[in-house]
Amino acid sequence: MRTESAQCLLSAIISFVSIVPMAAPYRSAVFNETFPPLSSYAGFHLWSTQKPKFHVCLTHKVGCSEWLTYIYQQRLPKELWPARGQDLYRPHQFPEYGIHQFARHSRASYSQLQAVAQDEEYFKFAVVRHPWDRLVSGFRNKYESSCHLNNKCFKKHYVPTLADKDTPYTLHEVVKALSEIPALQLDPHFRPQSLMCDLTTFPYDEFVDLKNSTQMDQAARRSGFATPFSQMSHEYTSTAHSHKCFACTWETVRLAEVIYGVDAALLGYSFDDAYASC
Repeated sequence: MRTESAQCLLSAIISFVSIVPMAAPYRSAVFNETFPPLSSYAGFHLWSTQKPKFHVCLTHKVGCSEWLTYIYQQRLPKELWPARGQDLYRPHQFPEYGIHQFARHSRASYSQLQAVAQDEEYFKFAVVRHPWDRLVSGFRNKYESSCHLNNKCFKKHYVPTLADKDTPYTLHEVVKALSEIPALQLDPHFRPQSLMCDLTTFPYDEFVDLKNSTQMDQAARRSGFATPFSQMSHEYTSTAHSHKCFACTWETVRLAEVIYGVDAALLGYSFDDAYASC
């Protein structure tokens, strides 16, 4: 990262992580001490109790559908694969195959996740993505594909701080509106990854970059999957889209850098390419 503010963020993260006693019971930075937790803030935690044990956290716009589908393809018979769409994200439990998915508002599921966090036998990883790429992907997916460029739809369901207007929203207008919302209140497609998967507190072994096929395949291999992730069948999830081009400015990138500064500093991402592209 090239800015002093980003360096300060990274120093703060390192200081914070260094004072968390790793031997102590894991408590989510997002979940409250009281139960049920604020689990709408959580990413998709999925783990396998069968050896080799693994735990993965996924969040919106980081290949979540592909990874969930891949895991089900590798571990379950085809007749048990969840349907595409919302059913894919509903918590599924297949104890006979060792597959467990975090169930929101479930005390038992939260206790299981705590146990996984403290069990060194698990390979624990989170799939991550450059925050600028994830932001643009979320904007295109939700504004173009889900809302079909309908301003009322996009404002109602994803970015309520947007102003009413008749002409299409620009990327800059959306990022400015996002910057006016507290991070924990952002729609999950735009909420920082560090909040979705507790990246600063959960004892992950690795952060796996979505664009790095080598890292993805290594994580798949360490999880015990015979077929590399790069060779998975995409017929179950893939759809083709053509996107419009939305202009951005340096100020757009600067605002995004503020919103996702913790993500970028923690994961080692720079916004230099985003500045160059805008």
